[in-house]
Amino acid sequence: MKRHCIYLIIASVIFCLSFSACSKAKDEESGKGAIDKMTDRAAERAVKKIKTPIDKARAIQEKEGERTKATDEAVKEQ
Repeated sequence: MKRHCIYLIIASVIFCLSFSACSKAKDEESGKGAIDKMTDRAAERAVKKIKTPIDKARAIQEKEGERTKATDEAVKEQ
């Protein structure tokens, strides 16, 4: 009876270790570290802060171009 208990304990320890080893390897491969996540967030914020004024300027430039075309067409009609 003691042998059965010992074998059962050894088997359960091996079973638990095998599943915990598999889950750790999977987490390390798929997940990013905290530093990488913070770096990515900072980069996204920087890009957003740089692109926002540029996009606004482009929109204003397009509107100005439309107004210029409308003015040119009005002058040509007269």
